[in-house]
Amino acid sequence: MLSLDTVHALVDRLTQLGTGQFSPLRELGTIAVIHDYPLRHGTPDRRGMRLMPLPLLTDHRRHQTLPAALHTIAESLPPALTTPEPAAALNDPVLDPFDLAVLRQQVQQPDPGLRLLAWAVCYDDLLTDTDTLTRVRRVEALDADGRVYQLSRTARKSHPVVLVDEQPDPADLPATYPGLAQLAAAASHPPT
Repeated sequence: MLSLDTVHALVDRLTQLGTGQFSPLRELGTIAVIHDYPLRHGTPDRRGMRLMPLPLLTDHRRHQTLPAALHTIAESLPPALTTPEPAAALNDPVLDPFDLAVLRQQVQQPDPGLRLLAWAVCYDDLLTDTDTLTRVRRVEALDADGRVYQLSRTARKSHPVVLVDEQPDPADLPATYPGLAQLAAAASHPPT
């Protein structure tokens, strides 16, 4: 079970993921895996946290939704037994082949002491109102304990609105949740 300090540190990392300039809306977004690790050998209680973001690719000739892209990545994570090329498992690449290989290594054969804490996705969206369209940066994540994180920041705000749901309502989950849950399940060393 993740400690309260770890949950706070995870929110800080997710906030960092959601900062920066808004990207062109034609870009699909960024997937991220968050780990923690021992700061020094022999000190398991003192841990650091790292976030590894990878850009999601999009094909402008075909529309691919973000939830579908997450499912595609999750399906490509189990070790390919007969495939010599890591990206060959992807029919419609949503990650660079090198990035997919790095992601596979991080979830299949992590460094000693490394724990997978959460999967996250960051993307830009439009918030519709009766009179206006507002750009919003969204970060959605699922941690090892099943908490759902949703961060939203509009272009006019410097800080996001943060929602951490300890017991998510199945009727009120973000569209990316099934893909994030599939990613968590696809890791050979599930989050602890």
